[in-house]
Amino acid sequence: MPTAREIAGRSGLDVDALVEALSAAARAELRALYRYTVLSSGPLAFAGEGLRQVLEDIRGEVRRHFEALARRVCELEGAFPASAGRFLGEAGDAVLEELLSGGRDPAAVLAGAAAADAAPYAALCELTEGRDVWTYELVAAVRHEKLEHEAWLREIAGLGPPGRFQRGFRGRSPYLSRLPGPQGA
Repeated sequence: MPTAREIAGRSGLDVDALVEALSAAARAELRALYRYTVLSSGPLAFAGEGLRQVLEDIRGEVRRHFEALARRVCELEGAFPASAGRFLGEAGDAVLEELLSGGRDPAAVLAGAAAADAAPYAALCELTEGRDVWTYELVAAVRHEKLEHEAWLREIAGLGPPGRFQRGFRGRSPYLSRLPGPQGA
């Protein structure tokens, strides 16, 4: 039985480049998980019940995104360094630094960050569409959820129409949960 790496390679994909792109996406998700954890339990925990709930819901979905991406990297026979520091590098989080310094509306800053977080997934969708169905479905699901994070935050900031903003529904990774595997749990 062929491996996931062999199947992806047969479609003409540069599997090493795909693994690197997925690893970069996983790295960004882990940084975002740190950002939302710090914000939801620290400085923005009391900024308002709506924002706090959205931050917690986004944090849960971001964790699922990281886990699903890490799993796919491993399925494609990629590897992660033993040190989280080596994986994440020294780069700080400009969004977190801006929010901790105060000034701008936190929901507006986070909405902009959510839009930026979704951007790399468009390129991953384009790279894998019609070539690696499983990876395409995964990155498309994550992209949809990232765009919804932006909508939730834009609504709280008063910048846009309501997203999928129903109590008990946010935070459950509705797009990712439709895919087979542990991320649906």
